[in-house]
Amino acid sequence: MSAPKKHHYVPQFLLQLFADDRGRLLIHRTDRVASYPSNVRDVGHTNLGHSLYWPSREPDHVTLEQGMSGIEGAAAEVIKTLRSTTTRTVTESQREVLGFLISLQWARSRFLLTTVRRSVTGDVPVDDSNRSAGLLPILMNVLSPWWARARDEFNLKERSSYVVDWLQHGPWTWRLYRPTSAKLVIADNLVCMWGVADGETSDMPTAWTHHGVALGFGNCARITMPLAPDLGLIIARDPYRNRRLSASDFNRATVFNSREFVALHPDGLADDPLRRALDDDIQTQRWILPIIWGATLSAADKDAHEFAALPDPFDPFDGVDG
Repeated sequence: MSAPKKHHYVPQFLLQLFADDRGRLLIHRTDRVASYPSNVRDVGHTNLGHSLYWPSREPDHVTLEQGMSGIEGAAAEVIKTLRSTTTRTVTESQREVLGFLISLQWARSRFLLTTVRRSVTGDVPVDDSNRSAGLLPILMNVLSPWWARARDEFNLKERSSYVVDWLQHGPWTWRLYRPTSAKLVIADNLVCMWGVADGETSDMPTAWTHHGVALGFGNCARITMPLAPDLGLIIARDPYRNRRLSASDFNRATVFNSREFVALHPDGLADDPLRRALDDDIQTQRWILPIIWGATLSAADKDAHEFAALPDPFDPFDGVDG
């Protein structure tokens, strides 16, 4: 049996929670002016996007996909448990699993992968082998620590994952956001960063950081993640950032951090003010996203030019016969 060609960078189990009972979704593009109905299986994927290609080897369409599905399956169980309760707290074991989901989503973000690739190669077309090299951080920084913990590996270096450990043991508070009804939306980017933490800096004005620009795990103030239409996750560094958000606040972070699309139930949002706020935020993101892409790729091209100008690494055996 052949391996599936559709490799999803947005977990299907999460998209399914926002869809109707037939798996249908309403899609609002943020990278262009377009809205249309779609199906869970046709959203947030690239054909063979997680395949590994190495010289003199058969393409590997399975390793990354199987590893990712392990994290997604564990996260699905955690979210199922959380939806069955009314708690607003997240246990240590649940934080670990959700931390790995966050790390995975960050590492396989198409926006991030495109930016990193552009920083190294500029606008030169990339072959399959070089594209595979760009996926190695997923294997090394996300999947390898996940597998090490699953087999109870004693070596802390093998178990270490920067994002997971930082979110779990750093200066963060975790809590669940539970709107009174199904009010949340999902997007291509699930790791929604907002604002600069106290004591940290950013190269961009505050308003841009609300779109996740010039932010990372080291300097952002708040991360939100939609887990279901009636459940969201808030991780904040500064106590006052962990205040009670409205549904429109939560959705705004989701929309402003999107780089491709926003998805929700095909019937849309039932609350009129919430629906109007969502429409306004989508229009704002459609207007500002070309600026974000343009500035990001311009900076990446500059990095690539500077990288190309560096001297070749010293080879002590260069010119030595035998």
